[in-house]
Amino acid sequence: MIYRGRRIIGDTPVQTDIIKGAYRMNQTAERSSVRETARQAEPKSPLMKLPVESEEMEIDLVDLAYVLFDRIHYIILSLLIGALLLSAYSFFLIKPTYTSTSKLYVVSASKDSVVDISDLNLGTSLTSDYSQLMLSYPVLDQIIDELDLDMSSDRLAKMISLTNPSQTRILNITVTSTDAQLACDIANTMAQVAVRYLPVTMSTSAPNIAQVARVSTVKAGPSYTRFTMIGALLGAVIAIGIITLLYLLDDTIHTSEDMEKYFGIVPLATIPENDTLNSDTAAEKKKKRRKRGSKKRKGAVL
Repeated sequence: MIYRGRRIIGDTPVQTDIIKGAYRMNQTAERSSVRETARQAEPKSPLMKLPVESEEMEIDLVDLAYVLFDRIHYIILSLLIGALLLSAYSFFLIKPTYTSTSKLYVVSASKDSVVDISDLNLGTSLTSDYSQLMLSYPVLDQIIDELDLDMSSDRLAKMISLTNPSQTRILNITVTSTDAQLACDIANTMAQVAVRYLPVTMSTSAPNIAQVARVSTVKAGPSYTRFTMIGALLGAVIAIGIITLLYLLDDTIHTSEDMEKYFGIVPLATIPENDTLNSDTAAEKKKKRRKRGSKKRKGAVL
């Protein structure tokens, strides 16, 4: 076998081809080994040390609490603005409502108007039946016809609330409306219609009107205190949400601790920000400009 420069010659052509293939494989292995050695010798960037397998965002609650505390004045301002806006909305845009209440006493008398225990128990069960029948369409339609109301029976039913205090045979008819006189008229008319309609329908004794409704002079709603508290709570929640969102979106490095936390390296030194240095440089620039201006003026005079 003879090796001359880049030529490899064997005893036979087959030996020559085999020797050439082995030589090329040896050269390729040497080059890859050199590249791997050079790659290992290169300095690694700090970013390469970051874990790649986890992409979940971690929230430091203590750091977030400090951020919220630093911006507490914004939260208080939003709280006051929300309370003021919702309080103004309830005061100027929501109409006040009034309530009037009439009462029925439900009792079934038998045996020549002598009331016994069985009659009292029957009156208790009749109270639940009355509360269902009094909100039926026949009763509501009679109220609409007598008062000549321009509304549907469904709308009228939403204005009426029937309650039965526990362990009693009293049925409270409470009407809520933006018109105090209308609320009073509906409550009294419903009690009168119930006295006429229920005995015929149920074949029982007529209930007694225990209380006649009066025109209310006190507003039942809206509750300005409740609206103010809701507005303050909404304002504070919105402010906290915005501050938290900005905190999560902020990926800048603010302190040396952040460098050690996110990159795993400790800075050798930090350069503090000093406004006095900037002000001094600005003052020096002004002095230089003044000196140049004075020199130009002297040259012009000469």
